[in-house]
Amino acid sequence: SSGINAEYGVTLIQGLQRRTKFCPIEFERVVGVMRERVAMQLYNLLMKEGKLMDILILFKEFFLLGRGELFLTFIDVAEPLIQNLGKKNSESDVNRLFLKSYHTLGFSSTNTVEKFRLQFEKREGSKDRWADLKLTYDVQWPLHILFTTDVMDDYNRIFVFLLKLRRCQLALQAAWSTSTRSEDRFDHRLLNLRSNVAYLIDNLQYYLHVDVLETNFTELINKLNATQDFEQIRKAHRFFLGEILAWSFVSNELNSATRLIDTVISLGFQTARMFEEDPDEIQITKLESNYNFLVAHMLKMLESSASRQHNSFMNQLLLRIDYNGFFTQVRAQKLEKKR
Repeated sequence: SSGINAEYGVTLIQGLQRRTKFCPIEFERVVGVMRERVAMQLYNLLMKEGKLMDILILFKEFFLLGRGELFLTFIDVAEPLIQNLGKKNSESDVNRLFLKSYHTLGFSSTNTVEKFRLQFEKREGSKDRWADLKLTYDVQWPLHILFTTDVMDDYNRIFVFLLKLRRCQLALQAAWSTSTRSEDRFDHRLLNLRSNVAYLIDNLQYYLHVDVLETNFTELINKLNATQDFEQIRKAHRFFLGEILAWSFVSNELNSATRLIDTVISLGFQTARMFEEDPDEIQITKLESNYNFLVAHMLKMLESSASRQHNSFMNQLLLRIDYNGFFTQVRAQKLEKKR
């Protein structure tokens, strides 16, 4: 218990005080023993009282969109409400809808979902209210020693990005559905463009959830199961978040890779909107040019990153996107024509 550990610590310090001469080696040993005792105490607090493993799984399901069906349902029903937020609807309405989506899918633990809350913070320059959305969690003692404000901000940055990517994927799927039901004939170039952009977005989505999130989460759990030291838990969790932020292109908004992926997602939304409008050839040609430009730069970025850092994540994404060498061949042909 904490009382026994405190008494033991006092005994060790008193032993040092009784020495007639300061001994650095003994001092370091006492400090090491006390540190181990404190680390073990914090470990027990987190694992037993804080139920850390359960919380990490919960964070994966919500912040990392592990419960895909929940957010699929929520995005579908919340779209019109969020776009009119502040005019006819409030933040409370959005949270009621989120709770309803949770129960619609048959989840019964109300205490779980009510600890999460959706909030809106106006971001500078944002026109889409979805971009102002953030997910918060009521962190209880003793978990606050691990889930600090900075850590929760990192989880939220990942959540915002994953939600945006998921919405883009759903918008492109809805565009395809519109094209199959509509009596109007869509330009074949627009149909091909939608298919090509959806291919990029689908592979990016799979890469993030399988190659990055699932792989790193499994490694985190394995590390936690192999230690009883709080400091090792803190380092493992910090490393886990750092890896996700880096390889999901969320680490730095000024980073060229982050900007490129964000532009690809924006192109996905633009392409999907074309199925609700009546685009002319000039608009379609412009989107096609943007797509070709982005694919070329994306391949260049992935190849450069994979070769420079020898990173399996970048290699995996490159393999998924260009598995049959099609994009590489097209790029080579265009370079040949320029010569």
